[in-house]
Amino acid sequence: MAVIQDPATFADWMIAVPSELRPGPNWPETGSFVERDTGRELRGRHMHNRHLIVAIVERWRPDHELVVRLRSGLGGWVQVAIKVQSRPGGALIEVRSEPLTATARLRYAGAARTRAEERCAQVAERLIELATPEPQPDWP
Repeated sequence: MAVIQDPATFADWMIAVPSELRPGPNWPETGSFVERDTGRELRGRHMHNRHLIVAIVERWRPDHELVVRLRSGLGGWVQVAIKVQSRPGGALIEVRSEPLTATARLRYAGAARTRAEERCAQVAERLIELATPEPQPDWP
C-alpha cells in the first residue's frame, strides 16, 4: 500500500490517466482528489480555476482498500476499487471497476467490458511492479 499512498506514483499505477496530474495534499484520505491543469483560460460562470478533477477518493482503509471515483476519458465516472490482502511472502491484489454514470455504462457494454477487465489487471500488475524492489547484484 506504500505505492498507493505515495501521491507521486498515481499516474504510474492507474492505467489510462494523463501523466500531468496533481494529487491533493491529503492523498489518499477519503475526499481527497487528483486534478490536472486543463490549460484553458477561465471562462464561464462555473469555472473558478484551470484544473479538472480526474479522481476522488471515496473510501480509504489503510493497508487494505482504496476506492476511487475516476473520470472516464470519454465522459462519465467509473468507480475503481483496489483491495490488498497480505499473504506470506507478498500480497493478493484485487482490482475491479464499475460504471457510475450512464455514459460510462455505455462504455462497459459488450466487448468494452473485456477491455475494462484488462485495464484492472494492468493496474494490479503496475502496483506489483512498482512495489517490487530492484534486485541487487550479488557481487561487491
